[in-house]
Amino acid sequence: MKKISVQISRTIIVLFLAGFILLLAVVDNLLRTNLQAELIGELQVECRLIDEILPEHHDAIEKLLPRLSALTSARITVIDTSGRVLSDFDGRQFTRTLDNHLDRPEIQAARQSKQGFGSAIRHSTTVDDDLIYTAFQSPKQRFIRLAHHQSMIDAIIIKVRFLFFGAAFITVLLIILITTRISRHITRPLTEIIDAASEIKSGNYSKEITVDEENEIGRLAKILNEMSAKLKADILQLNKLQEIRKDFVANASHELRTPVTSIRGYVESLLDGAMSDPEVSRRFLERTLSNVERLEIIIRDMLDLSQLEKRDKGLSLRYFDLRPVLENVMADFEKTARRKGLYLKLASGHPDAVKILADAYQLEKALMNLIDNAIKYTEQGGVTVSTRVDEKHFVITVSDTGAGIKPDDLSRIFERFYRVDKGRSRDMGGSGLGLAIVKHIMEMHQGEVCVESEPGKGSRFILSFPR
Repeated sequence: MKKISVQISRTIIVLFLAGFILLLAVVDNLLRTNLQAELIGELQVECRLIDEILPEHHDAIEKLLPRLSALTSARITVIDTSGRVLSDFDGRQFTRTLDNHLDRPEIQAARQSKQGFGSAIRHSTTVDDDLIYTAFQSPKQRFIRLAHHQSMIDAIIIKVRFLFFGAAFITVLLIILITTRISRHITRPLTEIIDAASEIKSGNYSKEITVDEENEIGRLAKILNEMSAKLKADILQLNKLQEIRKDFVANASHELRTPVTSIRGYVESLLDGAMSDPEVSRRFLERTLSNVERLEIIIRDMLDLSQLEKRDKGLSLRYFDLRPVLENVMADFEKTARRKGLYLKLASGHPDAVKILADAYQLEKALMNLIDNAIKYTEQGGVTVSTRVDEKHFVITVSDTGAGIKPDDLSRIFERFYRVDKGRSRDMGGSGLGLAIVKHIMEMHQGEVCVESEPGKGSRFILSFPR
């Protein structure tokens, strides 16, 4: 409890102090800027009034400067148009030896201003202090310049800072008191949650947390109760996934070993003398090439499936008309279907073109796998691809008139390397990964794939995309 209280207090105090420092910096800057602007405005008025009061004769000017300096609390300098200092009184004494002031920033600004005023804030080497200078270009062919120390502005800012720090100190004390009480109220139900979590850790999944809080802690207790109830199922699922992984490694090794063994056998036969017989060597090379192509298919499908599972590529979603895509995919299989004496047709379930949101490349890959399988396992009749649209889904169906799938196999056909007829599937050159790839593509689209089949009556693979 004490630890949580300290952590909460520390976090809030750090956030508060960070905000306080930022606010203080902003207020300090704004206050300094506004005070400087206000002082410059006052100095401009005083410059004009002093210009009206001061005569042009040098002796008369020096008689009035001490009194005017006392009234304005400013250093007063009178400069001619060439930059020569006619008189300068800093509030205590006259300064007799001064450089030419024509290049001073405030004088240059006054010369360029339409109103005749110029200001600058800089360090004065004469009095060794930061001063605010304001100059006025008089119609009397001279400059009246007033300089005021920034000490008054600095004093005001220091007072404001003192008030801020006092308020911050009081606020920090209040934060510590309030967070201590709040943390105690929070940690009481948390103690029960910790005890229940310890029971779950030790394997007691029947422990139920009873927290009546209608807030995040109550939700946490509810989630932990649900977690406890589902943890056993998750462990079983994890064991199942581990078994699937082991099966995948074993199946992949077996699938790769078979063509590699065949290739090695044919190559050894050729090296042992079969190359001398052109007919035999050609037949062996053709079989070797067939096994190499099978290896390429298996490796390609394994890489595709791995990328889909890791979501390395992601999806490139866009709206497009599905019919041209279907026509292009089916055109790739026309010769294959015609060679087997099968029909291959497209049937649309809606009269108007409807845009589908999908990754065209991944969708083509899924359709090619389904149509390829349908043609491979169909001996008579053919394959039909149809589409339909309802309120929530865009549905594509690939139907065939093949041998169908047994009910025992329907629940497993989307597993990697699962084959209904293993020997026949390998002879046809399949990798055993096509339907697993289709499943992952649909999951990436947040859609579904399902199959309906009956032995002897063909199969229907249904892709459902959310609209």
